Amino acid sequence: MAAEEKNASVASETENPGKSQETAEPKRQQPPPPPPEKPLPDDCCGSGCIRCVWDIYYDELEAYNKLYGDDGSVSESKPS
Repeated sequence: MAAEEKNASVASETENPGKSQETAEPKRQQPPPPPPEKPLPDDCCGSGCIRCVWDIYYDELEAYNKLYGDDGSVSESKPS
């Protein structure tokens, strides 16, 4: 069976000369997804909800910045 494997290997090399399985093209790096959408001023009811839309937004923004790096263009300071 070793002769059959060798013949298969030679046939594979003649079909694709100069290309081996190890020399695959490098994958293109995809751009990161867009950051979380900032809530509109009318999205917050102003009644002091435990999980306000702004709390959720800033949690998602923090997670986004940790995953995709914080280059300063997306980061916003949390209002106090």
